[in-house]
Amino acid sequence: MSYVPLKITFRMETPVALGFPWISFDGLVLHVLLRESLGEKYYYLPTKTPIEYIIKKLDVPMIHDPPLKKWRDLYVASVSIINGQPFVFHYFKRGDFRFPSGKIRRGSGFFKDFYLKITYVPVREVVFYATGDPRELARILGKVKALGKDRNIGFGFIKEARIEEVDYEAGLVWNNKCMRPIPVEYLKEYEDAAYLAYRPPYWDKRNIKLCGVPFTKCVLK
Repeated sequence: MSYVPLKITFRMETPVALGFPWISFDGLVLHVLLRESLGEKYYYLPTKTPIEYIIKKLDVPMIHDPPLKKWRDLYVASVSIINGQPFVFHYFKRGDFRFPSGKIRRGSGFFKDFYLKITYVPVREVVFYATGDPRELARILGKVKALGKDRNIGFGFIKEARIEEVDYEAGLVWNNKCMRPIPVEYLKEYEDAAYLAYRPPYWDKRNIKLCGVPFTKCVLK
């Protein structure tokens, strides 16, 4: 594979709902590869199943590395750049099953309704930077139909994904700013730090370290 610096732009059809300040591009790519490798078994797994268990115990092909350049134990792939004002959407979640005759409790128990809220950003584009194989990434991203949370109720629908080569590498650091969580042990200088998951799978607490925060100033060692 030949890796080149890339700018990935998703043109959005609907606003993006976020449960975290950003979306990680390497996590998005690996999510698709895991789904390809597991096939239907992907949907049978409980959430947060250790990757080691998936590879060793299930009868599935080995999950191959994503088509992304690696630096130390990080992929050269930024988090999402989303420029827009966040808003909060409030809604009620109610069961669509057939209700029994007689009275039911909708404030508690099995038929309980839920009052929920979502943070969303109405944007036309979501941008990522990465260094990778453009042809293989185009194939993978063709399977991504939506970004962010609450896609099942219409958020984050993608109109088009565009990959273009650029003459600068911006997947790790760009204009002296972190473009993804980078452990402070890999940094010579940093403006701000927080305990963050710095590599996929991002839900795994073993991947949490003190990191330079995305979009704050930093200098690599």
